[in-house]
Amino acid sequence: MMELRPQPLSVMSAAALRSVRYVFTDFDDTLTLHGRLPAVTLNALQALEKAGIKVIPVTGGCAGWSDMMVRVLPVAGVISEGGGVFLQPKGRSVAYHFFQDEAAMRAKQAELLAMLQPRLKRFEALKLTRDQAYRLTDVAVDYAQEIAPPAVQEKDALLAELLGAGLNAKASSIHINICQDGVDKYAMTERVLREFFNVSAAVAKQQVLYVGDAPNDESMFAQFPLSVGVANIAKHLPALKHTPAFITKSEGGEGFSELAKKLL
Repeated sequence: MMELRPQPLSVMSAAALRSVRYVFTDFDDTLTLHGRLPAVTLNALQALEKAGIKVIPVTGGCAGWSDMMVRVLPVAGVISEGGGVFLQPKGRSVAYHFFQDEAAMRAKQAELLAMLQPRLKRFEALKLTRDQAYRLTDVAVDYAQEIAPPAVQEKDALLAELLGAGLNAKASSIHINICQDGVDKYAMTERVLREFFNVSAAVAKQQVLYVGDAPNDESMFAQFPLSVGVANIAKHLPALKHTPAFITKSEGGEGFSELAKKLL
């Protein structure tokens, strides 16, 4: 475990922020607060867009949900299903870019689903997410979205079993996401930056700021020196190998708004 803890956002230097051109951000419990999108978050997204800073949510949420996001929010695209697919706005339409061949990913998703079903029978507190039908590449298990109180012990046990089986599984603040080999938030982020914005991995370390709230954001915290956790990440910090460099005072979308004000 790392000994370093995130510093308060207030100490982040203005000089470091001047080079930021892209904000990649988790969605659930980072842009939202208690499951809703606060007005201050939407205002922050609009202000960042007006300032020429591109915001790209990076979510474990389904492609169907991400399609709505990219159509109605002031964002430059959405990386969905933990890195499985990038949704890019094209005027009034949306282009889907898959991490691997789409047909192969759909076939592998079916295999993952078949593997998971018998395991869920042994973890009765857990269930497939309501949005599984709208997922194109991964499989998601709900432990805290519609399940109250959150089934944390069962989540931990299932996650350990999946990892022990060599599967690419990660926990967000509400779900376990089982992705295909090689898929994660950073892998797709690096590709999106290179292929769609002509930004190299080296340049990205100066121009990209990442903000998140959960263990499945670790690959992003590890890669981007300008990384921020909203306040509700505090409960996860003892278990993280790679922590964000900074932390906000406020939780969720209010913390994102706090960050946007400092950036602007």
